[in-house]
Amino acid sequence: MSGLQKRRQQQRVPTDGGFLERPLIESDDIIIDILSRLPVKYLIQFRCVCKSWRALISDLHLVRKHLRRAVTGLNPNSYRLLISDSPFQSIDYEALKDVSICVQSSFLCLQLPVTLERMSVVGSCNGLICLKGNKGEVLLWNPCTRVTKMLPRIACFYFCPKFYGFGYDSTIEDYKVILGGECTTADGMMIAVFTLKSGLWRTKQYLDSFKLHGQGCLVNGALHWVELKWSGEELRPVLSSRIISFILAEENIVPLPYLHIQSYISIRIGTIANHLFAYLFNDVSLSDIAITVWVMKDYGVHESWTKIIQIPLKSLRQLSMNFVNIICILENDEVLMSCDSSYLALYNPKENTLTKVLNTPTNLLPEATMFVETLVSPVIGGGANI
Repeated sequence: MSGLQKRRQQQRVPTDGGFLERPLIESDDIIIDILSRLPVKYLIQFRCVCKSWRALISDLHLVRKHLRRAVTGLNPNSYRLLISDSPFQSIDYEALKDVSICVQSSFLCLQLPVTLERMSVVGSCNGLICLKGNKGEVLLWNPCTRVTKMLPRIACFYFCPKFYGFGYDSTIEDYKVILGGECTTADGMMIAVFTLKSGLWRTKQYLDSFKLHGQGCLVNGALHWVELKWSGEELRPVLSSRIISFILAEENIVPLPYLHIQSYISIRIGTIANHLFAYLFNDVSLSDIAITVWVMKDYGVHESWTKIIQIPLKSLRQLSMNFVNIICILENDEVLMSCDSSYLALYNPKENTLTKVLNTPTNLLPEATMFVETLVSPVIGGGANI
């Protein structure tokens, strides 16, 4: 077969003047394999070399291959921590493992192209960050490519959003934004779902009502929240809780097999290496252990819950911490936490020490989320969305 016969497929890629028909040749596979191993910041620079390079780096095959390498850890230094400070700040995940280099100078400032008042992080998936403002705005943003997409507003909002999430539905290869809350016109709960490819919101009413709040944790194709309930007598209330999951593909709400532990005053969840973990704030009057971390090693199996870390109360008192939120657990078992005194801290379970990582200029507890550096675009037809 001649070289000309091998140039079979034509790909339409975006340019400043419209679209360019570019032939895909065998040598592209070699170049794409090389480029898929590079950091996004270099690929963005290479797009400026010429139209051919711009087209190649916008190639969907490259975007997907680069994403697979990034999320599986084959590309080093792909994960970053995003802090919703003013302005946004981010730091390389690897830098968090070494407190000696994890200082203020290690953080990069990121400017959001649009202004949102009182932003909340809806979620992070495949390098895209979903944000919402207090006036109903919802935005998708790739911090690496700086591409943004403002989502349309919901025409009829018959509920006040109390919980939310963002994830990827692999069954239809599309991204979904979830906003949910109690229905104001009927009993039950209302959930609005936005699909990126359709560009439309859909609302669905659920007869069951759940007391869910805040950002959902994305694991195994589902978003998860903790539902807390007080029951019993007024003078001796009993706290009960369960994990509620929203399956993105089926859009069903399902309770997850859960821990059965007594004597705790609160509980939250997070993700570690694609596993769900729960951390309990124990009743310190009964134990010196302030926080206990459990991980579900086999998703959906109750017996797989395993205790991995205990943080003593005296360790938290080193920095006068009254409130903490666990952001992530590093590979060296150190625990990254945001604290009530407006700073981030690392807990080392081996040495039982707590170290400040970052001070923030506000008195509010900063939101922090992990994201991966990718070329994925939130804009349909942008040449790099999957």
